[in-house]
Amino acid sequence: MIRYGHYSNPVDLINYEDFDLKTSSGISVHKLVKKLLFKQFIFVGITGPELIAGLAVVDLKYITNGFFYVYNRRTGKLWETKHLGPGSADVYIRPLPEKIDSRYQSRKLSICLKNDKISARGDGVTLNATLNLNKPRPLRLCTRTGYRGWSYTQKTAPIEISGEIRFKNTRISVSSPDCLALIDWTAGYMRRNTFWNWAAAASSLPDNRTLGLNLACGVNETGFTENTFWLDNRITRTGPVNFVFNKDDLYSDWRITSGDRKINLVFTPESGRKEKVNALVVASDFTQLMGVFKGNLTADDGEVITISGCSGWVEDHFAKW
Repeated sequence: MIRYGHYSNPVDLINYEDFDLKTSSGISVHKLVKKLLFKQFIFVGITGPELIAGLAVVDLKYITNGFFYVYNRRTGKLWETKHLGPGSADVYIRPLPEKIDSRYQSRKLSICLKNDKISARGDGVTLNATLNLNKPRPLRLCTRTGYRGWSYTQKTAPIEISGEIRFKNTRISVSSPDCLALIDWTAGYMRRNTFWNWAAAASSLPDNRTLGLNLACGVNETGFTENTFWLDNRITRTGPVNFVFNKDDLYSDWRITSGDRKINLVFTPESGRKEKVNALVVASDFTQLMGVFKGNLTADDGEVITISGCSGWVEDHFAKW
């Protein structure tokens, strides 16, 4: 049984195997097919004055995907290792959003997420870090997707971090307060054809308060939204948001606003990564951009927070899965 909406208390097991998934005509789906249709992914992002880094584990059962990248903001260079392959032999995500346990293993790419520990290794670059998961309180949300499906998402930002990235003989600290992290953990029975725009940030403000941001449209909007920002540990939820950008030039400025006027932002890309897959059964057109936000956020108590140069991401993604 599914309870839709926001969850204030921790969610233990996403027990998708006992969910009675049905077709649009009401026929129960066989348990083997049901398991195949369940999708999971986790993204961890790290921001700092010198770099923006990201890593992800994606398990679509019949195809898997992992990537690890580091963008050097001073030189403008982007280093990336990625792997896309059939089957689930190289990927593992336990359906426990509060106790992260995930790995991705291929010849060139290794990612391990275990509770508060993160490690990743690609071609010449390694990351080892520890996250402080005691704060802030995550956004937890379950919504309808399609006619019979559902999606559970858990977003946390900003997260204090301690660790380092190594480039051959060079070490770069990714420790707070200079660096911050965020987590996007999502699983469910999602639409066969779907899309989303997403914006997220983890940054420090000039007054030493921390800011986390999570905004999306195109998914998780059936009666509820995942649109949230964190000012220190204080959460403000917002209404639906609108992304205005040039589809033919994604590296031009993006404008993001909400109908309740709590969000009024401009995102300026600095760099990005893109994947295009067309494998008949599955297809994806995915662009993730790294850059900075500026503009205004309005908290529930009426405080207007003016931001400038806050590091983060935006995405434009179409998927057939």
